Formats: sequence, structure tokens, C-alpha cells
Amino acid sequence: MAKLASIIASSFQPSSKAKKRLITDFAEQAGMVYFGYVSQRSDDHHIVRGFTVSTQHVDDHYCIGTYETYDVMFVERTDTLRSGKRHSWHILEFDLKTTADVPHFFVESSRANQHSHELLTTKYHSMHPVALGVTTPYPQKFTSHYAVYSSPAHVVAFERLFTPDTTEAMAVHLNGLSFEVTDQSLYVYSEKSHLTSELLHMMLANGLWLAKTIDINSRLL
Repeated sequence: MAKLASIIASSFQPSSKAKKRLITDFAEQAGMVYFGYVSQRSDDHHIVRGFTVSTQHVDDHYCIGTYETYDVMFVERTDTLRSGKRHSWHILEFDLKTTADVPHFFVESSRANQHSHELLTTKYHSMHPVALGVTTPYPQKFTSHYAVYSSPAHVVAFERLFTPDTTEAMAVHLNGLSFEVTDQSLYVYSEKSHLTSELLHMMLANGLWLAKTIDINSRLL
């Protein structure tokens, strides 16, 4: 039964050529330059970091450019996890414009892969799930689908950056994606098995909205 499910799932995956065409079309429409495979040992490109960066990850379909004045990077990253299983993420990085000292946050979707969750908690062992609602109640639509990881000392800062209205919109329009804010960058992560043009454009449009929101709200820090 599991083998049959795997065969069915693979039948819906784009071929290597189709995936490349899908991503190159997306890059062209977004004003990015497509580079394809890049080596993490090369100094010729900006490495997309965040919780998935490692000494053995493989990056493919690397794209870089500027979208509505924001520097943006895209990559398909594959790595071998501690379980021995290969896992992939599609990642968009937005360079934030704020000059405020924004703390490190990770917003994990309840749909995130368990292996990805283990990687998160192993790499960021000093970060823990925090309870929201210190300054104001938060919508269940968000809290039932996301876990926020940070230092307890930074909960108020999170609530200033991610207001209840912002998190409610995230739950509606970005459901199933995870997010990280660190080193003046916003990372949008997708672990969806089926890559589509609609998914890529959704990540780009809503990631841009979230980056702008963080920049504006960072004035309150």
C-alpha cells in the first residue's frame, strides 16, 4: 500500500526538465536570474542560510534578483537528515530593510515534516515554543496551526512585529508554510511535495507582504 502511494505521488511530480522550466519561468516573471545548481563551497554567490543550512546540503535551481525593491533569493535545498532520509525544501529569502535589531524567530507550520521539526529543534536548541498573548489575544486560526519558537524574553517583540491581524492573514494566505526571521532576513519555507507555479507565486507575493509588514512594525521595537 505504501509503495502504491509512493508511485501515485511520484506520478504527479514534474520531471527534471519540467521543474527547471517551471522555476525558470517563475524567475523570469519575478525579475530574478536563474543559475541552477550552485556549490556551497563557492564564494561566487550568496548562500541562503537559515535553519536548513549545513555542511552537506545541496542547492539547485538557485535564483537571485530584486522584486519590488527587495533583494530576493530562491533555492531548492536537499539534505540528508539524521534519520538517513533525504528531504527537500523550497526557500525564498527576503533581505529586510529595517535597521532595528530584530530577534531570531521561527514560525513552524503544523504541516511541517517531522524530520524538519527535528532538524529545527536540534540546530536551535536554545529556542523553545513560546505562548502568545502577553500583550493581546491571538486568533485561534493562527495558534492552532503554528508554533512560534524563540526566547521567552522576545515574546513581546514578536507580538509587536506579528500583530494578531498579521498572524490571522498568515493563517489564511500562507497556511502550510513556515517562516524564519534571522540576520536581517525573512525566510519562507515550503515542504509541499508538489511544486507548482501557483505555489511559487504565492510564496513570493505573500512573502513580500510579510517582509514589508516586519519592516514597518519594527519601528515599534
